[in-house]
Amino acid sequence: MIRVISFKKAVAAGVAGAAAMELYSIGGSLVGLPTVDLVQQLSSLDFPRSPLLAIAAAIAAHLSIGVCWAVFYAFFFWGRLRLRPPIQGLLFAVVPATLAILVVYPELALMRRSADLVTLDLRSYLAPISASVVASLLVSHALFGLTMGTIYRKPVGYAADRKPAPPVSRRPAGSKYKRQGGSSAFIFATGIECSYPTIEHGHWRRDEMDSTRHYEFWQHDFELARQIGITHVRYGPPLHLIFSGPGRYDWDYSDPQMEELHDHGPEPIVDLCHFGVPSWLGNFQNPEIAGALAEYAGAFAERYPWIRFYTPVNEMYVSARMSALDGLWNEQLRNEGAYARAAWNLANASVGMSDAILKQRDDAIFVNSESGEFYQPCCPDEHVVKIAAEANERRFLPLDLIYAHPLSEPMRDLLTCQGISGEDIDRLAHRAVPKRSILGVDYYEWNERLIDRKGKALALGEMFGWYVIADQYWQRYRRPMMHTETNKMDAHGAPRWLWRQWYNVQLLAKAGVPLVGFTWYSLTDQIDWSIAMSEPLGIVYPVGLFDLNRETRTVGLAYKHLIELYRDQAEFRQCDALKELMA
Repeated sequence: MIRVISFKKAVAAGVAGAAAMELYSIGGSLVGLPTVDLVQQLSSLDFPRSPLLAIAAAIAAHLSIGVCWAVFYAFFFWGRLRLRPPIQGLLFAVVPATLAILVVYPELALMRRSADLVTLDLRSYLAPISASVVASLLVSHALFGLTMGTIYRKPVGYAADRKPAPPVSRRPAGSKYKRQGGSSAFIFATGIECSYPTIEHGHWRRDEMDSTRHYEFWQHDFELARQIGITHVRYGPPLHLIFSGPGRYDWDYSDPQMEELHDHGPEPIVDLCHFGVPSWLGNFQNPEIAGALAEYAGAFAERYPWIRFYTPVNEMYVSARMSALDGLWNEQLRNEGAYARAAWNLANASVGMSDAILKQRDDAIFVNSESGEFYQPCCPDEHVVKIAAEANERRFLPLDLIYAHPLSEPMRDLLTCQGISGEDIDRLAHRAVPKRSILGVDYYEWNERLIDRKGKALALGEMFGWYVIADQYWQRYRRPMMHTETNKMDAHGAPRWLWRQWYNVQLLAKAGVPLVGFTWYSLTDQIDWSIAMSEPLGIVYPVGLFDLNRETRTVGLAYKHLIELYRDQAEFRQCDALKELMA
């Protein structure tokens, strides 16, 4: 399990832990306790004629050792036990304490001997170790572990009320590539993972572009995408950092990237809301997010009038489910009513955002990406079958609302029970859906779930596959489609998964469904998606075309090869379904 760490926090934790050890040793000796002062013992070994220099060197060595242990802890121990951080640090301290008792202290005793030659056996080697020495070293290392564990926590993300520094400035050295605006060729896409929900009841922001260092390497990231033949990039400027209040925008968080994409590509498909909202808007239970996000979308489209492809709200169903039904993000609620309110608010936001964008650019194309999911009952038990049926209806609710599809009776009842009027529901049901709308269907191994006898949804793996699941969405909405997300956690198996998804796309296209694009998501590895970003542990999720060192993964080479094989074929060089949308 690979980790990213916060080196600054590790250094601070190591220094503080080492300082706590020394303070205990000094304080204990002042009150008459038989403590072991490692700094004092180290200072007696070197610079005998310069005591101040000896003490300084000993303190530096002591603090440096503390930092080394803290970095080791951050990489290899932190977050592996489901315990509070101070207790994790305390348990880890057993390792350095054991080494200090059995190795360091006896070695220091040997170094203070005046003899040139010493004959050792185990008994003489361990002779300096007494009960008081062991007790002192155990207590001091316990303090080290508790202090380090208290300080080193949350290596990724930041307090929701804090803003990180804006992305680095754009370098003047340009790319040899030029943006191919207006192309009707088949879309070969990737995305920059840009999720930004809050956890801990709104107090801690998970910002994937910060955790993966995209704000630092954004220009290089775009160049990597261009080098493997990517035509379009799904990209979500950080809404929570840009939109600082009604009528207030900090465009420093998006201007450099948009300029680069405008000049050199890939063509952006802009995600305007990706799993979170600014802290001043609260969460998805707030009905005012619809109007606020419509304002933001209009301002964004006005500032960047050249952008044509938009995803107003990414995965509305997942946003609502994870926040209001599964209780992991944002409002962290767990009930059907909260889910219905979140889905309603997000759908209204998507509609309002689309309308605001169309006022700025009437030929805008909307890629409404949603997680393609399916729930299978494990048996004919009526209770299990009912739960699966409800889940299958629930997955369609946000798309039904934005695509003016008639709601099922249970979903309509669910909305009206939350105080949403029939008139408001009918208003969406009779709206004119933008004609340039693409239905994006995302697919991962966990998208197909089995409802067991206890009513729990269990990940089923790829049973039916994208072809079958996507066809359900096609039959319901009859919109041009795109495979908008997929990846596989197993980096070695990822190329096989890539080709399986691609063959699913080809099969659905041969069945007569208008398909305009395919996406491997994302460009780089992600952080903590193996636990749905529910905790800030820093676990690397190795699903990218490139790793976090920006080195190409095997799936990146496979995707490059796939693009080279197909992009010049007649049906991909000009995609008729996309050409019709862009007319």
